[in-house]
Amino acid sequence: MSAALKELACDSWPNEESKREYPWVAEARKNAPGFDDLLKWAHGLGASRIDLKTGHRVTIKVHGVNQYATHGVTTPIDLKQIVDHVYGADGTARVLIGHQLDTAYSVTISRRESLRFRLNICPIQIMRGSGLQIILRPIPAQPASLDEQRVEQEIRDTNLLKSGMVFTGGSTGSGKTTLQFGLIYDRLMDPNVSCDIATGEEPIEFLFDGLRPPNGNRISQTEIRPPNMTAAAFVRGCMRREMTDLVIGECRDGETMDAAVNCAITGGKLSTTIHADNVPLMMQRAIALCPRAERDNLTTSLAQSLRFMLNQRLLPRAGGGRVAVREFLTVNLDLRRQMVRTDMDAWPDLMAQAVESEGQSYAKAIRKALEEGVITEETALAAWRRDA
Repeated sequence: MSAALKELACDSWPNEESKREYPWVAEARKNAPGFDDLLKWAHGLGASRIDLKTGHRVTIKVHGVNQYATHGVTTPIDLKQIVDHVYGADGTARVLIGHQLDTAYSVTISRRESLRFRLNICPIQIMRGSGLQIILRPIPAQPASLDEQRVEQEIRDTNLLKSGMVFTGGSTGSGKTTLQFGLIYDRLMDPNVSCDIATGEEPIEFLFDGLRPPNGNRISQTEIRPPNMTAAAFVRGCMRREMTDLVIGECRDGETMDAAVNCAITGGKLSTTIHADNVPLMMQRAIALCPRAERDNLTTSLAQSLRFMLNQRLLPRAGGGRVAVREFLTVNLDLRRQMVRTDMDAWPDLMAQAVESEGQSYAKAIRKALEEGVITEETALAAWRRDA
């Protein structure tokens, strides 16, 4: 047994043995009493991760410690039933030919309350051949407020933009989506703003369907699910709906970047995220994601439409928890003109210089957090060494 896993005696899922009352799935897409009950139980313990893997016992992670959640193992039939329930009848077949599936899943608690989870389904290799792994991570009902996230005023001011692209970057788990949707929440609820927002996400994380803005602002959220709903199809559809703001959840490939850039040049506002460790690397990755056959046209459009770039990291907070520090840059008209006149290979260096002279670098953000007492000197030194 792995030393990283804690054996559970009486603290495992209490209804595991009640298969008659709690089968994993009773009716696909409608009723999964066992699966839902496991998730409710794990959420009640504060689990940040639930892991189901073919031929293995279910594990959960609570406060950073892995624990067994079941005594029995999950079979291929168990996982097929769960995948068919959470994704659809073609889900298992798609995974077994090499696809990864990202979606979200909700468990109803009451008419007014539900639990939501990010869900990733991945093909894996096991002793007997091909298998599946399902990872679920809980999604808070609402993103933390901008005050709770300690969001700088220059970032909040992006909510007043009428057009152009706002790029949010960071590594996996850095809180990009929480920040992005914290800004969206504030824009929707601002009585002085009139907006109609459409999002294309893979998967939908913060679901705002229950939000009732005071002046009729509206958000419509669509899950990107190829091959039927792609980022390009989502953007094409939005062009017919007169939306003021479009959100593409993440630029992760050439097709998504193509769709994002073409969306940003249509006159509305586009918000998206990208995995990269600082602002210059965000620019480098954005260029790399532009399909080679269209790179010149797309990068020119990117230079003309870009309005704001920000990158976020999470550091240990003094006294416990984590706190965000951010690097950001307003991409003004002069900087956009410089980009158009400069070879795209030099754009990352151009952004690095602009961050230092006109924006907020990580060095400045870390120094500010240290002066405010939200991080320790030891944490600050370690964060500074990261970029040394």
